[in-house]
Amino acid sequence: MAQWLITNFVAELGQLVDLPEPIVEFGSLQVEADQSNDVRLVFPDKTFIGTDLRPGLGVDRIEDLRCLSFADGEVGTALCLDTLEHCADPLTACRELHRVLRPGGVCAVTSVMWFPIHAYPHDYWRFTPEGMRLLLAPFDDVWVNGIGHPALPTQVLAVAAKGRDLALRDESFTSLCKVQDNWHRAPGQVRFGPLHISPRELGRAAARDLPRAVAQRAAARLRRTP
Repeated sequence: MAQWLITNFVAELGQLVDLPEPIVEFGSLQVEADQSNDVRLVFPDKTFIGTDLRPGLGVDRIEDLRCLSFADGEVGTALCLDTLEHCADPLTACRELHRVLRPGGVCAVTSVMWFPIHAYPHDYWRFTPEGMRLLLAPFDDVWVNGIGHPALPTQVLAVAAKGRDLALRDESFTSLCKVQDNWHRAPGQVRFGPLHISPRELGRAAARDLPRAVAQRAAARLRRTP
């Protein structure tokens, strides 16, 4: 879900806000062969530069987020999509994104929060919405939103601007509102806090684990019996 959610988010951002060129993606390597989140395709008529720490599909230029080779104010729009969790020093990375962004520029950042460890090549961090705001503190206008359970979002998304007021609200992004509404409705699923599972999965889990739990509880009661 994360791949198409992010692609739709970026596409909608491009419709809501004028995104200056060049558009530079930091973390553009298409790691998986069937990866469906090549945001370069969202901007066919704009100058787009894909950068990553490693060479490969989707990478035009090797860059380290902790020490970018771009000059001050050289980037019009910075995209850092599900990449910060793989950066050893995210605070420095965000300061660098601010430095290379020109006045009037826009920076879009997304990162997973409640998500399995995924080493591309390393997975270091998880950021709450408040943590994302802290990372983007150097910017002048910051919008942050979490997708999923309010206390444990699966994805955190942010848009920041330099010398510019974007006036974005949660309701601005129709695609994200639909995803969040679908999460709340949980069609055909049973809700357990942040977990939404199908009745079949629930039945399998109960059949697999209930006998063990009942046996352990019974044994604990026997131990407490005088």
